[in-house]
Amino acid sequence: MRIGYEVFLTVARELSISRAAEQLNVTQQCASDHIRRLEREFQVTLFERKPKFQLTEAGTIMLQSLQNILILESNMKRNLSSVAEGTRGSFTVGISTSRAPIILPRVLPQFYQEFPRVNISFIEEDTQLLEERLRAGDIDLFIGINTTPHPDYEIKTLASEGIMLVISDDLLMRNFSRNEIQGMVNGVNLNHFSHVPFTLSFRTGKVNHAIEEYLNNNNIRLKVIYNISDSKTQIQLCATGICAALCPKMLLDTPYMRQYSRQRNGELHAFPINHFDQNIHIDLVSHKNVPHPLFIRRFIRLLQEEIPAIARMNLLHDCIAPEE
Repeated sequence: MRIGYEVFLTVARELSISRAAEQLNVTQQCASDHIRRLEREFQVTLFERKPKFQLTEAGTIMLQSLQNILILESNMKRNLSSVAEGTRGSFTVGISTSRAPIILPRVLPQFYQEFPRVNISFIEEDTQLLEERLRAGDIDLFIGINTTPHPDYEIKTLASEGIMLVISDDLLMRNFSRNEIQGMVNGVNLNHFSHVPFTLSFRTGKVNHAIEEYLNNNNIRLKVIYNISDSKTQIQLCATGICAALCPKMLLDTPYMRQYSRQRNGELHAFPINHFDQNIHIDLVSHKNVPHPLFIRRFIRLLQEEIPAIARMNLLHDCIAPEE
């Protein structure tokens, strides 16, 4: 890539010519000259100087185009390397912290057996941040939730799942009669839980967006005392009996769920929620029109096989009871 483009990318990332020049180990005047030459060449203004230093519309277009070029160059080098070296290579995958321990143990043993010399780096973040990382070329693909469409994305929805109410025996018995609890098996009305303490994810999470949409549409106000996106911690809090949670079905039938269902507050229950139509879509997202080497294509195929199977398995579990 020509030096002018590299200077532009650094200035766009830092939104400061002086900081970009320091990173590139050139003078501020040199960095400014490169930007001016690009502006003259394309007859556009790439940066607004006032009231604050920021990209113009033309600058945004150039940034997106150059990021795509970098991604294509990186994939070309990796593809050529994999052809030259056989099955050796590396790639980076984004995934949420909660789903990593559920999905990866189902996929990686088979992948390692076929490609023992391929290194995979996993970045665990919320879907919103993974979308940004994919556009920037920091990751090759990610497993996301309700991914926001983008012209550069290839989105494959692998499974859908609903949201369940998770609550301990202790908290149920303190707030509801036995007859009321028996009637919850086929679905709960969250309006009846407005006095029960809850823990929910942060507002930025895609799962929480779906939950908030449902609550707002049905005029439901929950008593939220904790916000944390880590589902494992949410389940731990439920097991103590101090609060309930709203969790995707896939996250329920896991070893730590069964571990905490045996604590002193009795078993944990997972109830369906009445009229919850905001399904959670589990997406496999990569760059559109970017060729992948054999080992990435195989990894994608394994995800396409295993994630729907995991979702189907968890749809069978409506209650988390202690192991016999």
